[in-house]
Amino acid sequence: MTFNKFTPLVALMLGLASMSTFAQETVLLDAMVVDGIVPAGNGLLNIQDSPQAKSVISREAIERKNTQNNPYQAMDLLPGVNTYSYDATGLFGGGLRMRGFNSDQIGLFVDGTPANDAGNSALYPSEYVDMENLEEISVTQGSNATDAPMIGATGGAINLNTSAPTDKTRFRVQQSYGTYNAFKSFVRADTGYLGDKLFKAYVSISKAQADKWKGQGSADREHLEFKGVLNLPENNSITAGFIYNEMLNHNFRTLTKNQIQTLGRDADFGTLAPQHLVGVNGTAQIEQVPSDLYYDLNINPFQNYLATLKGRFELLPNLHLDVDPYYIYGYGFGGNQLGTLAESNSPNRLGGGIRDINKDGDTLDTVMVYNSTTPETIRPGVTTRLKSKIANHDLMVGYWFEYARQRRLSPATLIGADGKSADLWLDNPSAHLQRQDGSTYQLRDYLTDNYSQSVFAQDDIRFFEDKLKLSLGFRYTQITRDFTNYPSDSFGAAGYYNLEQTYSEPLPNFGISYQLTDSQQIFFNHAQNFKAPGDFSYYGLTNGGTFQNGQLTNYSVNPVSVKKETSMNWDLGYRYVGQNLSFSGTLFYIDYKDRISAAYDPNSAISTNLNVGDAVTKGVELESAWRFLSDWSVYGSFTVTNSEMEENLRTGVNSFEATAGKALPDVPLLMAGAALQYQHGGWSASLSAKYTGKRYSTLVNDEAMDGYTLVSFDAGYRFASTEWFKNPSVKLNVYNLLDEEYLNLNAGSGSLLTNRAQGVGGRSPAYYVGAPTSVSVMLSTDF
Repeated sequence: MTFNKFTPLVALMLGLASMSTFAQETVLLDAMVVDGIVPAGNGLLNIQDSPQAKSVISREAIERKNTQNNPYQAMDLLPGVNTYSYDATGLFGGGLRMRGFNSDQIGLFVDGTPANDAGNSALYPSEYVDMENLEEISVTQGSNATDAPMIGATGGAINLNTSAPTDKTRFRVQQSYGTYNAFKSFVRADTGYLGDKLFKAYVSISKAQADKWKGQGSADREHLEFKGVLNLPENNSITAGFIYNEMLNHNFRTLTKNQIQTLGRDADFGTLAPQHLVGVNGTAQIEQVPSDLYYDLNINPFQNYLATLKGRFELLPNLHLDVDPYYIYGYGFGGNQLGTLAESNSPNRLGGGIRDINKDGDTLDTVMVYNSTTPETIRPGVTTRLKSKIANHDLMVGYWFEYARQRRLSPATLIGADGKSADLWLDNPSAHLQRQDGSTYQLRDYLTDNYSQSVFAQDDIRFFEDKLKLSLGFRYTQITRDFTNYPSDSFGAAGYYNLEQTYSEPLPNFGISYQLTDSQQIFFNHAQNFKAPGDFSYYGLTNGGTFQNGQLTNYSVNPVSVKKETSMNWDLGYRYVGQNLSFSGTLFYIDYKDRISAAYDPNSAISTNLNVGDAVTKGVELESAWRFLSDWSVYGSFTVTNSEMEENLRTGVNSFEATAGKALPDVPLLMAGAALQYQHGGWSASLSAKYTGKRYSTLVNDEAMDGYTLVSFDAGYRFASTEWFKNPSVKLNVYNLLDEEYLNLNAGSGSLLTNRAQGVGGRSPAYYVGAPTSVSVMLSTDF
């Protein structure tokens, strides 16, 4: 897709903007007000009354961020949250951990719809929403909602709630420019209410680009969002949403510590296109991939869309029905695409081997090719709830079902002399290399049908004039993975097999809160969560066998050895909300069982999923905001996370890694965040800092990353409206103000870890080098 494909939508949006008189309404959300109190923090700390640890960032804080940012970057100051991005804009992606949980152990929802990958639960932050349309980010550390439509969120939940269409017609235009040729163009048109408050909607489009801050390459993202609300008679409504995202990014090269010392922090992928050897019939040409690879064959193309409906129906005055269907589609890949493939013509090879690639008349050569695994996901689902209020009971019962079909292929295609592939998106079968029997070469060829469902119920009971709230919840969750391996050329996958396995778990949760005074509350929460092994656990399970006429025969299939992961989370907390001072503190304790990770196996030279055993994580999370003058406030957070693995990691029948007593990798003991904020009239400014402590890089803790502090500065001014320009504003964002040098672990989706860096079987961990100082300016106006 190109941005030009959005041109008809631009015309439509201009038409929407002209449907009524200009309005001066903004999407700035007022801070939550309770009993006349507007909490300090300017959107970073909002009043909560749920009996569980929870942090909420409102629109007031979100709109101060760089509009190119992804949602991870808006959460960086929150307690318990350890997040980073590969560059200042966030377009290239990033990483997230919370209370020691990996990003693939945390449920992420967009307006209540699951966004984690259906196969491995991974998260990709730059895909989801435009920051301009993001109304609120709700972070629940350690727990999930009883009705959460998710399998695999053992570590808590993040909800991205988009803004509602405005009540009055509005047309908004924003343009930002920044360091490294970064820019973002954003337009949004709101219809305002049509009819007698019958319907309102908005549609927005954006295009963002940025060059890499080191090496060659860029990020290119095109994004569309729609949201419409239809108000029906008798307190009924239907809300429709649609999000489309397409991006094409170049990757940053990760480096080991030795490479950083020898090559420097700015080392990146090679810039010279790989060249083929001249084919000579009867002679073997053996091509080798350059050690620094090639930047233009190290990319991340991805396309996804999300369609949702939310029906709210009043069946009786005291009985309400929610029906929330959704449909998700995703296709794309990442990593390095430059590899080699050996030609052959033998019955002892799958399909008889690979046909002549370089067209020199023989099958003796090893040739550089373009190859990647290309998951395609089709994912419909629906959540239904019945809600009723009887006396002092708020009751809810419901059911969630989802079917996710994920096909992972891994074809290869030719590379030209200019370094370009013959099929950039690997979606044109006619361009793919073939085996001798005419079948398409596939390094991987898997199909996973996932059937997920939950039955849930909750009763919130209030006593003593609502001072005491007791929350009782129960969810029974189940997932069935129907996995089919079609013969392919990867390790342990040359034979056909089909495996079906069901995982289930009853998940009770219990919470209680008590309002000591109008401004003070204590709470306690206990929640159980579980995660089923990802589809990677089913890969490469063939054992032995011999080839006959290009087919593997007489082989066996190993069972899936990875068990489900469970966690039990306890929170004990206190909250205070005053006119100028707010505070929240939580003590937490987490008991992991059979924690799932992925580690490098030096025997097979591949990474594999495994249970690394039990672990305990405990700590404290604090956050506070203080308005010390009418225009000045300060926000602060502090986190202590003490994690410990309780067992040695079994690596063989009689071999272990000494992981017992070691800390979980990439989990800092200490984190702290602070923001000094000023707001007066049209002016706003924020100077923030986030300290992330020392983190270990391996399971045996024999290599570590130093702690670091990132300082950022955000400032803005809103001008007075004129006849033509409504709410015009300018915003300045400075990332890494002090140009701090730091490293972050390259751990895939968060669970791909290295056993050890030193000794037998050691493998040096790789790191993302922190981005330097970056500046951006944004101009905005409504019409």
